[in-house]
Amino acid sequence: MSYAADILLDRYLAISRAIAGQLDYQSVLLEISGEVNHLMPHDHMDVSLILPDRLDSHIVYEVGLSTEWGDISRYPQQVALSPIRDLLLGEVEYYLTDDAWNDNRFHFEEAFDSPIFAANLHSRLHVPLHVHGLVQGSLNISSHKINSYSEIDVQTAQQIADLIAPYFYALIRSEQSKKLALAEGASRGREEALRLGALRLTEGMENARKRIGMDLHDQTLADLTRISRRISSLSRKSTPVASDIQKLGSEISTCMSELRRIIEDTKPGVLELFGFAQAVEAQLERSVAGVTPTIRTSVMDTASSMLDECPESLRTTLFRIVQEAINNAVKHGPPSHLSVTIEIDDEQLRIAVVDDGVGASHKFVKSKGGLDNMRVRAALISSTIEIVGNEAGRGTRVTVSTPITEIRAAELMPEAKNTTAGVGA
Repeated sequence: MSYAADILLDRYLAISRAIAGQLDYQSVLLEISGEVNHLMPHDHMDVSLILPDRLDSHIVYEVGLSTEWGDISRYPQQVALSPIRDLLLGEVEYYLTDDAWNDNRFHFEEAFDSPIFAANLHSRLHVPLHVHGLVQGSLNISSHKINSYSEIDVQTAQQIADLIAPYFYALIRSEQSKKLALAEGASRGREEALRLGALRLTEGMENARKRIGMDLHDQTLADLTRISRRISSLSRKSTPVASDIQKLGSEISTCMSELRRIIEDTKPGVLELFGFAQAVEAQLERSVAGVTPTIRTSVMDTASSMLDECPESLRTTLFRIVQEAINNAVKHGPPSHLSVTIEIDDEQLRIAVVDDGVGASHKFVKSKGGLDNMRVRAALISSTIEIVGNEAGRGTRVTVSTPITEIRAAELMPEAKNTTAGVGA
């Protein structure tokens, strides 16, 4: 064996030893670059790896100079946009150029070739990474100098590529398996959360039906029974007294008002007819009506128009959360001022219900069921609930935050309007 062959063998063995035990792309590539530099001095080296589950896309890891190609390690790019696309597609055996700046093979319409100029890369050498007879990526070596590499360097680079290809293939397959396992675990977690959420929502709907039944039985049915008896009594009189008829009319009006309240609590009609902000104002007025001392209310709205355009299920669910927060504030406060703000902040739609009544801990100890309902509703529309006390220990701020991306995604789903997320109370 010649001295030159011995040198090559030593370097190949050094590369093999250097990458042994390395478990991430950057560490592997750094070790390889250090050894390759003894054989082929370079200013930039990278590997392009075709994604196993997206054969039309690839990722890039680089050492030496930092270029825009390095961003492809985080954001995969289409193979069709790579300056060496023909190599990655298996249409050529290798690329060797004295000056990539003036080599039209690297420059075509939509080619991502800007780093060649930005990093001053002239001489370039590219060989494929083969596994199971298929191109799985490429080893790419570049220099600032012109005419740095030869056909002999191509052979050396290909031998190195054949040595490291199985290692990178194993790494990317392992990475894919980890991602699939994490995705499967996350999917199972979401399914379980949705199952529990649906169970709790079903329980909430059943409780709502029971509450409606009790309201009808305890109040409306009793009112109607009393009215029926009064009508029977009046029918036995030859000439009913005007005051009796007036009292009967008053009782009928009261009964109708009670029925209207039950219906409105079940289906927020103002929300559908006039929009989110008006529905919140109407809810505030209903909730504080007749409360003494008087509670001042206000609504600050800079973003409800976005809600008015989103699917009914999402809009109604958010309204139910706000409705619960308002009712809790009035019932357990009671505050002197109650406000609702609707705004967009940091790519989130935020709705805050703020009062100056008792603190958050005291209020929600008394209303744990209401808090659970709000959190379940929020989870089902990918929103979050935050409950904090105001400064000076008085009052509570309940904030529901919904990512703008979730609202836009919901707008694109035609079936969203047919869901039952907003049913129940």
